[in-house]
Amino acid sequence: MTYKCVFSDIDGTLLNSKHQISEKTKKKVQQLAIQNIPFILVSARMPKGMHYFLDELQIKAPMVSYSGGLILDENQKVIYSKGFSVEMAKRLYKYIKYYYQIPVSFYVENHWMVDEIDEGIEEESIITGLKPEKLDLNGVKKVHKLLVIAEAGIVDRLEMSLKEKFSGLKIYKSKDTYLEIMDESVSKSSAIQFLCDKMKIGLHQTVSFGDNYNDLDMLLLTGKGFAMANGAQGVLESIPTHTLSNDEDGIVYALDNLVGE
Repeated sequence: MTYKCVFSDIDGTLLNSKHQISEKTKKKVQQLAIQNIPFILVSARMPKGMHYFLDELQIKAPMVSYSGGLILDENQKVIYSKGFSVEMAKRLYKYIKYYYQIPVSFYVENHWMVDEIDEGIEEESIITGLKPEKLDLNGVKKVHKLLVIAEAGIVDRLEMSLKEKFSGLKIYKSKDTYLEIMDESVSKSSAIQFLCDKMKIGLHQTVSFGDNYNDLDMLLLTGKGFAMANGAQGVLESIPTHTLSNDEDGIVYALDNLVGE
């Protein structure tokens, strides 16, 4: 296939296990830019946690944050925004605090707000290079995402109980210890469809890369979706096309060797 656009997850996909972009990958992405092939980051991260990578890659391109809840154009202006109400966010917060007594992260555009800081929040701060703000919902009209970081067993139980108690939401694990909560209409695949329509690129002309469960819909939608070798077992089982791991420049390997197969 001849591809005209590449969509990539960040953590565990673009970044290696040292949370870095390899020089080989940077060079490949810059080659794509010269060929006018957009390399679009698609992540659960907030925009502020993604800008750095565009600068490091030395490219201008649209960006999908909050797994499709917020889309920015190549000039970093918001062109799509979807969240849930503050009232819903407060209901979720009250339930989680009452039954689980664990910190809850609120994401509103470029703001990351927390009610308390524990080891999980500190680790997320180190990974993203961002510092959380004190929780303050005054003036907030909608919330793009809630995130709970806890032990895997707690996350499993919380996921089940929230799905039983609440409707209209997308509730899923982005990794074993991370539970993400967003509006049910938000997805990486819907964001890709939105951007492809805007850029007048057919889905059959697109390639995507991901490693975790919140990447599945994206990998299944694009013309060719590649699961990284380091991906979650369920992702590797669901996606037929695999590439090398994030520590082996899997994106570069697939684009150079596997896309045309």
